Order: sequence, then C-alpha cells, then structure tokens
Amino acid sequence: MSDIRPTIMTAYGRLDAIALQDAQNSYDTSALLRIVGDLGRVLLAVGDRDGLRDRVLRLHGMAHSVINGAGLSVSTDAESLPELAGEIIDDAQEMIAKLQGWIAQIEPLEQLSVRN
Repeated sequence: MSDIRPTIMTAYGRLDAIALQDAQNSYDTSALLRIVGDLGRVLLAVGDRDGLRDRVLRLHGMAHSVINGAGLSVSTDAESLPELAGEIIDDAQEMIAKLQGWIAQIEPLEQLSVRN
C-alpha cells in the first residue's frame, strides 16, 4: 500500500494537496498581517529609548559594577538591580509567549510541505 499523498504545483512550489485544501477551508491569512503589526510594535519596544535593549545594557552596567567591581556607569537613582532584572524577565517572558503564538499561527503553513 502506498503512503504517497497527492500534491499540487503552485507558483510557490509543490504542496501537499490535502493540507492545502485543509488550509483553504480553515486558515485565516489575516493572522499573518496581525503578526506583522505585532512585530512592528515589539521591535519598537525593544529598540526604543528605555526599551528592552537599553534596559539590558543598564542591567549589564549595574551587574558589572556589583559583580566585577567596575566603576559606576549607570545612575543609582533608578530601580535596584534585582528590580530591573525582574522587569526584563517579565518582558522577555511576555515576548516569548507572543513568539509562541506566532509560531502556532505559522505552523499550518509549514504543513503544506510535500510528505512521502
């Protein structure tokens, strides 16, 4: 008995015909546009002044001073080192959850690949 599934040639390569039919019946391509919008917001939050990148650099300065005895390179008037670390962890976990949601939205498209 053959396990070969039917395929169909499209402008974007050969696809599993059954998976394509399933996607055509149930996949909402606008989910990809929502990901694009989310990604733009995430990139702004990461790169903005006082965004994740800047806060990780500030955390490094604090840790470098406390752990390695380096001179102070970050203001001591803001949050404590553990508070900043906790904020960064919370933001990173939120980003991970968002990325996992994106993966779940994109995985059905990966299933269009030809399987033998």
